[in-house]
Amino acid sequence: MKARLDPQIARLFELFIGAGHELYLVGGAVRDYQRGAPIEELPDLDFATSALPAESTRLLRRAGFPVFMVGSRFGTVGTFLEEVPRRRQIQITTYRGEVYVNGSRKPRVTFGKDLLEDLARRDFSINAMAMAADGHLIDPYGGDRDLAQGVLRTVGEPRVIFREDPLRTLRAARFIATLGMKPEPELTEVVREVAGEILTVSRERWLLEMNKILLAEAADDGLIFLVETGLLVHLWPAGQAMVEFRADQGRYHHKALWPHTLGVLSQAPRSLPVRWAALLHDAGKVTTRSVDPAGEVHFFGHETVSAAIVDEAARRFRFDRALHQRVRTLVLLHQRPALYDGGWTDGAVRRLIRDAGEALPDLLDLSRADVTSHRPGIREGVLARLADLQARAAGLIEKDGQAPLLPKGIGQAIMAHLGIEAGPRVGELRGRLEQAVLDGEVPRNGSPREYLGYLDRVLV
Repeated sequence: MKARLDPQIARLFELFIGAGHELYLVGGAVRDYQRGAPIEELPDLDFATSALPAESTRLLRRAGFPVFMVGSRFGTVGTFLEEVPRRRQIQITTYRGEVYVNGSRKPRVTFGKDLLEDLARRDFSINAMAMAADGHLIDPYGGDRDLAQGVLRTVGEPRVIFREDPLRTLRAARFIATLGMKPEPELTEVVREVAGEILTVSRERWLLEMNKILLAEAADDGLIFLVETGLLVHLWPAGQAMVEFRADQGRYHHKALWPHTLGVLSQAPRSLPVRWAALLHDAGKVTTRSVDPAGEVHFFGHETVSAAIVDEAARRFRFDRALHQRVRTLVLLHQRPALYDGGWTDGAVRRLIRDAGEALPDLLDLSRADVTSHRPGIREGVLARLADLQARAAGLIEKDGQAPLLPKGIGQAIMAHLGIEAGPRVGELRGRLEQAVLDGEVPRNGSPREYLGYLDRVLV
């Protein structure tokens, strides 16, 4: 299959080849092209070249391309292709060989002149292909065949590949999730053998791979691989506890905890906060199960415990603050929408809007995904109620606007009016006013006088 190159990519080939150097498209772009993705739609492109970094920089600048250094230590030079309606990042890396010494996770890099040596250092056969300027495929390890057959296989002996860089074990899970690959049995066995070495890899690299796994179409298959190989034990012990928790969940939960979690994850939209929340939302059930005298199973307060587990996962995987807070909000509130029965007052709906804030659309998405029942009519009924809740919330948001519940400075006004000092009592009175606004007893955009008058009436 010959690639149809857009003019700027063709220009890059001409630039390097005209100067007497080799240049090949490599890595994920070749893999995705072989799977049917047009080259012009691939977001970022990686090239390998015989030119040294200084020569690559000189050629690009002379031709008018912007240049930035991606990793001079690794021989990588970056540029952009300015295209409409977007621009694509390009990385051009000098052929290299890597030697891992003394157990170090940082390889000693040597530059070379051989494309085959460069391909030999890669992890999986599907990533060890290159494409020439004329579209010819260089595939020394059978990556195209493995793609067609859906087989994930390492370049060379798996023990060497995974011990050189244990992150590759997590990358294997990623390709299972994103590409629907099936690992070779030997690959799976070796990952089991070296699973504990993932602890030598930085948590930031864990997060990058986990994010890609969770956003994948077959995220559940990627997580199953983590369980089957023992990686999950080391990555996230609380997740392993969910896998091992097989106690009865009661008459409202027909699935065990882990299968239910995978089901919610699979149904959730491919939004990073929602997918993480789907994974974490019921983690607290492991320690909150109780059985009442009538034999009913309960998980009282599991959402609060789950939120604490979110905090632990955020530290473990190095979430940024925004992701941490959004996932925590979703997990803490995930049961609320499911309790909606159509009979809520506007005040109750407003309280949910207030508590969820900007996360409300994600919360409703999570609630829809949390319905994994296959019993006739159950799922349809819950989804209909959630649709009604969404419509009511949208109507109230439009009616109320986005103004704060109380005017700025209301705390000071309360203290001056009632002759009290700053302290918990002021917070209590502010809370009472907020509830009054949510219940429609006083207007949202009222004057301080209206709010203080309300307090005078109710405090008599």
